Amino acid sequence: MKKFDVSILSVAILLTGLVILGVYQAGEKDNDPALVKAGDTSITQYQLYDEMKSMYGKQMIQELVAQALVKQEAKRQNITVAPEELDKEIDSIKQQIGSEQAFQDYLKNMGMNEQKLREKLSVLLTRDKLLDKAFPVTEEQIKQYYEENKASMGSPAPEFDKVKEQIKAALVDRNRGENYNNWINSIQANHKVEWLDPSFEDKAANVPVAPAQG
Repeated sequence: MKKFDVSILSVAILLTGLVILGVYQAGEKDNDPALVKAGDTSITQYQLYDEMKSMYGKQMIQELVAQALVKQEAKRQNITVAPEELDKEIDSIKQQIGSEQAFQDYLKNMGMNEQKLREKLSVLLTRDKLLDKAFPVTEEQIKQYYEENKASMGSPAPEFDKVKEQIKAALVDRNRGENYNNWINSIQANHKVEWLDPSFEDKAANVPVAPAQG
């Protein structure tokens, strides 16, 4: 079962705040409401937006681009995630967190509900399906890994058939991690991403996202 990929969700929450605050552009500063009064200083919503953009903007815009590209490429290749697959992931997360109450507390602390979590997990699962299709693990790779590593698997080494699925899962994770950056950059080129804000251009050649995890 996939390890719960927290980082992409954490970024998504920050991202939501940034997008909401983004309506407060320079031309609207006169209507910029104060959020906090610190002594005789007011901290406004636009100030918060500006600070968030400075600190997290590049990471978040890259994340948004990556998610958009994954969705578009999945549509092009007719790859979908079934509700049952999401149910399985949600159940796994609940088991990892510990209980239903702990799960609900986690969602509350993240500022999200279960529907939003399902949307984010759908992107992660779609990404993994695209990567697995582009870089499949072959039977030959599994056998080669077994032969090269069976000496360290115990004495005597387990039979191939007993560890085959475990080896395959490890190789799937390795394939995703090793190939993600080149893959997302090729998808970016195919879908003709235009960077309209020059402050984001220095990372435009590489669109990072939370790495695939097994």
